Amino acid sequence: MLRENPMFKKMIATGEERMSKIASQLLSNEKFMNALQKTVTAAMDARGTVERAAQTALSAMNIPTAGDVKKLEGKIEELEKVFEGLSAKIAELQKKEAPPTHQEMSGTLAR
Repeated sequence: MLRENPMFKKMIATGEERMSKIASQLLSNEKFMNALQKTVTAAMDARGTVERAAQTALSAMNIPTAGDVKKLEGKIEELEKVFEGLSAKIAELQKKEAPPTHQEMSGTLAR
């Protein structure tokens, strides 16, 4: 209802136009872009430092990190595949080595 109001629509359009102009001016300003790049780089470096410190602290307390858990999940998946393969081979061998059933023996004797 409010968005249908022509005055409100004009205010939104004017605000969008002004914000677009300001954003364009900032993005074309070399000093601003250098400062922004330095800020982003510093934030990324700080994040890396915090992550390494957290990993060190967790390791010192003998608590697994998310990376440790992912590695273990991968190893578990590998072991599951190996187990499935071995189970299939065991079942195959059991079929080959199974003693003849009563029906099989009766059929052999009848010949």
